[in-house]
Amino acid sequence: MTHNASVRGGRRTMHRRTALKAGACGAFAAIAGGLASEAEAEQKASNFGVYKGYAKETYDGWVRRSVYVPVRDGTKIAVDIYRPTKGGMPHTERLPVAFQFKRYQRAIVQPNGAVVTVLTGKGEYETMNYIQKSVGHLLKCGYVIVSADRRGTGASFGVQTDLSNPKDSLDGYDIVEWLAKQPWSTGKIGMFGGSYEGEIQLRVAGSAPPHLRCITPEVSPFDWYWTVSPGGIARTSQANFATMTHAIDVDPNNGPVDADKDRALLKAALAEHAAHNDYSAPAGKMPYWDSKNPVTGEQSWMKRHGGHYAPTLAKSGIAAYHMTGWFSNVSIHQLTWYANQKAGPKKLLIGPWATGGARTAEERALWGVETHRFFDYWLKGVQNGIMAEPAIHSSIPSDHTRNGAPWRGMSAAWPRPDEKRIEFFFGAGGSGTARSVNDGVLNHDRPTAAEGKDDLQVRYDCWYKGGCEPAEAGKAPVNHADFDAQGLTYTTKPMPHDVEITGHGQARLWVTSTADDGDFFLKVQDVDPAGASTYIANGAIRASHRKLGKAPYDVMGLPWQTNLEADAAPIPKGEPIELQFGIFPTSYNLKTGHRLRVTITGSDLDTGPSPQASPAPVIAVYRSATHPSSVTLPIIPGKRAQKA
Repeated sequence: MTHNASVRGGRRTMHRRTALKAGACGAFAAIAGGLASEAEAEQKASNFGVYKGYAKETYDGWVRRSVYVPVRDGTKIAVDIYRPTKGGMPHTERLPVAFQFKRYQRAIVQPNGAVVTVLTGKGEYETMNYIQKSVGHLLKCGYVIVSADRRGTGASFGVQTDLSNPKDSLDGYDIVEWLAKQPWSTGKIGMFGGSYEGEIQLRVAGSAPPHLRCITPEVSPFDWYWTVSPGGIARTSQANFATMTHAIDVDPNNGPVDADKDRALLKAALAEHAAHNDYSAPAGKMPYWDSKNPVTGEQSWMKRHGGHYAPTLAKSGIAAYHMTGWFSNVSIHQLTWYANQKAGPKKLLIGPWATGGARTAEERALWGVETHRFFDYWLKGVQNGIMAEPAIHSSIPSDHTRNGAPWRGMSAAWPRPDEKRIEFFFGAGGSGTARSVNDGVLNHDRPTAAEGKDDLQVRYDCWYKGGCEPAEAGKAPVNHADFDAQGLTYTTKPMPHDVEITGHGQARLWVTSTADDGDFFLKVQDVDPAGASTYIANGAIRASHRKLGKAPYDVMGLPWQTNLEADAAPIPKGEPIELQFGIFPTSYNLKTGHRLRVTITGSDLDTGPSPQASPAPVIAVYRSATHPSSVTLPIIPGKRAQKA
């Protein structure tokens, strides 16, 4: 056993723009910053982001051990266990357990030979002493902290050949029930973690372990096809992701368990991973929703999406506190998990955050406090009022920054029942605000002209530099006016008052192309009085994937492309076709005097290179009475940009 062992970040950081970023925030990061000191303990306060007087540090340290836990098929899963101590002695009373099922290394061996547990999954030997600043507080308040390597990763045995695996739910079930039977456990288990480790929580909860009481999933994938090929457009960053995850799986610096002194078991597990783990298929060889993984022969996208688990999650009674960011690539995934959890206790936190969710100390502290309140309520029975509060807490970003984003509580319904679906049509040019190919207008008037279209020579070097992430505190957001100049734009008149956009938008484009296929990228922008164009939301589609169908789960009213191989169809020559697709969810305050803009391009290197035709095609976007292109946005009535 190792006393007061440190828990630090992992060894690698994934591609910043992928939705599966290993740097997704840990649920407990910087908890101590929002909790009461001893002097404040007598003053109880529990409301959103505030927790004082309910949690006391009754322990003064911790002890770490690691073991193999066999699951139902005999596969050995590597597990780290942190238990609170008093005067160097482990606790004797039973305590609840907070459990993280890791994808990105449970433990690593540092250059000095010390083995440390990885809970944040962030950074190269992160300098913050994580155990002392956050998880240590949870331990001292009377929680056992557990971390385990997913099957086929780290020191755990087994193999992986896909981005998601139904065995995660069963393995998690078995580990939860094993934890519940330990003499130091109350039998009440909660889970935490983000990205992959958020999705695993939801899958485990979908298997309904009797002793799992609550989960806190962050930025969690729901349908992996959306992540790998949103709108049918393959994200080339997923190839980098496959390379990185395989490297983690065979990393000799993965931490062995205590009994494996000569690391023979670790070496055997790594050899098994090296021989069998293969992510090449889901990272580029499965272009359709019904594509078969050539390694396994299974239609992975169709068989493994969250719709298979959400109904059981709803029936299980397991409480879920979902977290995501408005500017995250996986925001729609977490909202889909929330919407498909049709019953049972649930909450949702949506911040002014990007891909990895909360990242700054203040943001992590907020989520950490909420996680602690949630765990105390469900695992310790502390009546702190968290479940009597509004089910959803949301920020209202403005100017695409982390600054000035007040929080408000909302009812449990999503999408918001008070939203008004307002359609904005594309019109002939003359806004005088853009250097684009056409400088069109955007308004509420449906076109009446018999003919009308805007032509664009596709460029394959369009790059939305700076991407969709919000500006850091104190910094100006990225001005994308140069990007707008490369495409077709449609811009409104200045807003006569503040306009709040909150929810999921939808695009309907009527187009032609001189090529058989092509990618269409749409950005919704905020244009300030000086002409700076900043990001609000986006959507994209590959034209051959335009066929719509009935979704196998709740897609919150958005159009759903089947993405089936048999439904793929070329663009007919000279005949306008309609492209209907969703726009990523957002919450944004468009200020008085600002304009709304829609930008259309035929490529976006921020997503990844599109297939290139030679010569580069000419596309046309129609704006006529018979072919009226438009975007529909969720507008919240009244002035809602003030604090709740």
